[in-house]
Amino acid sequence: MYNQNLSINIQRFYSYCNEFYNDRFGIYPIATEIEIIRAVDKYIYSHNLRDIEFDSIDRERVRKILQPNHDFFIK
Repeated sequence: MYNQNLSINIQRFYSYCNEFYNDRFGIYPIATEIEIIRAVDKYIYSHNLRDIEFDSIDRERVRKILQPNHDFFIK
């Protein structure tokens, strides 16, 4: 059961990130769907799954993979 729930959470997280970052229809259009999938994969495989909540903080960490030099804060 745990693996099935985890799989569902990961699929929802792919969709969540895609809704935000897809370059054709996303809220912040910065990447292709393939780039988003790769960034999510990289994020998931670089963290302990118990530490991932699949929330907006994790989504922003995926964005940081997509745009490593982007900074929201003006210095």
